[in-house]
Amino acid sequence: MTRNQSPNFELPRKLDKILASLSNYYGQNNRPILQRLIVNSRYHVHEGWTYDNWNGGTYGHAIYFQVPSAIYYEIFDNLNDVAKELNQKINHISNIQNEYIEEIFFELQDDPTLEKWRQNSGALIDSSPAAIITSEDQLIKLWRPGYFRLFISHKAKQKKQATLLKDELQCYGVSCFVAHEDIEPTKEWQIEIEKALFSMDALVALMTEGFFASFWVNQEIGVAIGRSVPVIPIRLKADPLGFIGKYQAITCNDISEKSAKTIYNGLWKFKYLEPRLIDALVTGLEKAVFYPHAIKASKELVVRLTTITPSIIERIEKAISENNYVKNAYYVPNRLISLIEKLKKNK
Repeated sequence: MTRNQSPNFELPRKLDKILASLSNYYGQNNRPILQRLIVNSRYHVHEGWTYDNWNGGTYGHAIYFQVPSAIYYEIFDNLNDVAKELNQKINHISNIQNEYIEEIFFELQDDPTLEKWRQNSGALIDSSPAAIITSEDQLIKLWRPGYFRLFISHKAKQKKQATLLKDELQCYGVSCFVAHEDIEPTKEWQIEIEKALFSMDALVALMTEGFFASFWVNQEIGVAIGRSVPVIPIRLKADPLGFIGKYQAITCNDISEKSAKTIYNGLWKFKYLEPRLIDALVTGLEKAVFYPHAIKASKELVVRLTTITPSIIERIEKAISENNYVKNAYYVPNRLISLIEKLKKNK
């Protein structure tokens, strides 16, 4: 078996029987949590996760378990140990030449009971319609699904600059809500703006002359600070005032492709945003509708992606095969395939 051939893998086909044997083993040895984990989880095998040319070619597969929430929380503090345990046991039972399980990953299954997690937590303080987001369906008209949510706070005169920034960031998987100071302050509009404020991932303030004289932008910044949401002030001929002054501002002469990239880089300075930004960046690649978008997203992935999971690989590979703007963009498929292979080797 060589790397250039299309292998007919045996282990993935036998995995269900292996898991059945392992379930019986855990049942007989009084290990109910692991038995319930195997029985109740859905799984998917990423075939050929790793390859070694030793002994005619050896393939390592990855198993991707989707675990029900009740079981996931039981093993949450020991996820690595449980993965190692299952990995060893499966390989011990399978004993298939040239194939083995290299990695096991756990992911929380979609849980309908979590849709109203804010209300059900007992910790919710603000019970306004905007603060209580009951369903992602409510947010589709505010944000692109799967994208990073960036609220742009600006004066009405900067509508053109805000829209330009919105367009420039789309290729990176960033969905922008552009708030206008001259919106009629009806109840319906206020609720829409509040929903965006209570569901945003970060806020950018385009600080132009007279910016802080606006009642609306001061309220928007106040919500961001109150929610501990990252705030990025953009100095456009105006200096930060008040609470926003504690954040380091980015100085720009105007909004352009170059300054938009600088603002995007500013989001990455908040380390805890990285998983969200990576997921959104892959989404931006998947949903690219122009060749330049696909090129920019792929180049950014090369810079930002330092670890990889089966789900990320599958999404990138699917984008290469199904999105023509990714498939046919100059050097994009080769760039992404090289990235995947590099990260696999590093792992």
